[in-house]
Amino acid sequence: MNLQAHLPAALSAIHNFIRDLNPTDLNDFKDAEDVQPGWHSDLADGLPQRAERQRVNDRCDNIASEMWEQYQQYLGAGGRMDLD
Repeated sequence: MNLQAHLPAALSAIHNFIRDLNPTDLNDFKDAEDVQPGWHSDLADGLPQRAERQRVNDRCDNIASEMWEQYQQYLGAGGRMDLD
């Protein structure tokens, strides 16, 4: 666990090092396949706007609702359920 606690700081340092040396590398991935079709995947040019924040909040709420429903089904099944 002591090693794991240092991972976020180490990964942040590596990320910053790469960004400092060649920040244009991010543009190399513009033709990458979208793993979540329907969601905008380009890097932001600035702070998120109201519509973007609302979309993210709605998605978060939907995920939380689905998780809650699944948990209630799990409890209703006596703690035994096949989760796909």
